[in-house]
Amino acid sequence: FFFATNLVNEMAGGDTQDINTLFEFNVSEPEKKERSGKLDLGYWTYHVYTKTTLETFSQKELVCVRRYSDFVWLREQLVETFAGVIVPPIPEKSVKGTMEKLAMINANTLLEYRQRALRKFLVRVGAHPILCTSDLLREFLELSEEEFNKRKTLPKKPSSVPLGQKFKELSFSVTKSFSKEQPPVRSMATSSASDGQEATERPVLGRQWEETKTYIDQLERSLSLLKERIELLVKRRRETSASLLEFGKSFVKVGEIESSYEDGSLPKALIDVGHHSEHLSIVYQEQAENETIQVIETISYYVGLTQAVRDVIKRIQKMVLTHDTIDDSLTKMQEKKSKFQGKEEDQRRLELEINNATERKREAAKEVMEAESTLTEEMKRFHREKQYDIKQMLKAFVDLQQEYAGKMKTSWEA
Repeated sequence: FFFATNLVNEMAGGDTQDINTLFEFNVSEPEKKERSGKLDLGYWTYHVYTKTTLETFSQKELVCVRRYSDFVWLREQLVETFAGVIVPPIPEKSVKGTMEKLAMINANTLLEYRQRALRKFLVRVGAHPILCTSDLLREFLELSEEEFNKRKTLPKKPSSVPLGQKFKELSFSVTKSFSKEQPPVRSMATSSASDGQEATERPVLGRQWEETKTYIDQLERSLSLLKERIELLVKRRRETSASLLEFGKSFVKVGEIESSYEDGSLPKALIDVGHHSEHLSIVYQEQAENETIQVIETISYYVGLTQAVRDVIKRIQKMVLTHDTIDDSLTKMQEKKSKFQGKEEDQRRLELEINNATERKREAAKEVMEAESTLTEEMKRFHREKQYDIKQMLKAFVDLQQEYAGKMKTSWEA
């Protein structure tokens, strides 16, 4: 269960193009592939079904077969190509942290979880105003298995359009804000190229991004704690389900033994209570499964998303460090030039090095400011989507409590 479709519909407002109409995704039909070597572990592949209205695709309905590592490659390439963009997370390869903590989970349930999580990743990428039009996504969805494996060995393609410019060009409704204000996000840079100034000023990692990182760290800890508590609740429901099942079987057994000695109301009552307990076992199991899908998986997604935000901030920090390293080197060369007394040829060489360093510094500053501008817009999206998803999750949780409390009440009354 995922709230992306409703999120986009609500944010659209019906007045502009709805980005949700660009893609429909389905990840299904898992198939285990065995390797030829005796010691080689097998792997799972998934069929990815796509419907799209984007003109950049050669077909409007696509089917491809991908394995988990292909999704990992796609995400890594998106992260590397689009600096400043918060790329949606994918489920961890080892699901112990999310699912195997919960007792009595079978292999099919784990596969279903993986399919939902991979689809969730594609839905969010397809709903992103920058990522949805990337060649990386198009190749992931269009190429055959053989073609895609070859593609993965090629060097990454650079982004042809600056991200800051692309954010302005893409006016999809998904980027519209809710009427309520979101927490302010400020830029690290002291200026931007869009202000008409040369991107040569020294970008400094400001307190504003440190405050954002602190907020993200606190949010992740809080969500992780909440996830642990709900996982414990779900685990207890599963344990209660198993206990009720055994409890019911025991009552039925006693009732059957009693019925062999008498044909009165007691044996029937014992058997009825036993069957009722078995039915309640199913109710508890269903509730646990629905809480896992509608609550735990949403929280797990946002725990992963907070890590993605942190990674973007770290990348910008590295970009700032690169700029500062170039700046320090340039300063030393300029000092050397002011005191230079050598040959004219050496002086020309030094001036050329200074010009090259000045250009590298300008490009580095421009990259930092574009990444900051992108991240500023991304954080607005993050807060909008988080607000909507968490509200929907809370509503789903309350509805589940009411629904299953009603089912249990009806079951006992019957």
